Amino acid sequence: MSAKTDRIILTFFGSGYFPFAPGTAGSAASLAVGALLWFQLPEAALPFLFPVLTLISMAGCVLPGERIQSLFGRKDPGAVVIDEAAGQYAALSVLPWLPQTWTPWILAFLLFRLFDILKPFGIRKLEERPGGWGVLLDDVAAGILAAVILLGLAQLPGDLLSRF
Repeated sequence: MSAKTDRIILTFFGSGYFPFAPGTAGSAASLAVGALLWFQLPEAALPFLFPVLTLISMAGCVLPGERIQSLFGRKDPGAVVIDEAAGQYAALSVLPWLPQTWTPWILAFLLFRLFDILKPFGIRKLEERPGGWGVLLDDVAAGILAAVILLGLAQLPGDLLSRF
């Protein structure tokens, strides 16, 4: 691919160039794309939507991964947010099994951002991987952790995720 195409993909269509909090901007942009697709696709496709988007985003990070440093001057620059898209989609992958309100969407966003920033439970160690894998894996792990928390919240009595 060309350097221009790599930049478009790695910045998730330019959302990584947002002047502050580019990771949050990339997550919000991927959430918006996911919501647009969610409400357009037939119900039978919904269980596959976010896992497929996760894999596509992962490929978008790993394939040009060796070129990230030459394109942006750093191994994991703020403008590269395709990894945030992959993590956000991983967090959203449990939506078909949750109440169909906006609450799970909002919590998936907030939990993913929290875990991506704090990097608990050894998630930070994943950044040490070479190339695009080091950029990507911490975000996917944060997304998976957010998904697990969402599933756990759905099991609590009181139907917390349906209330709002």
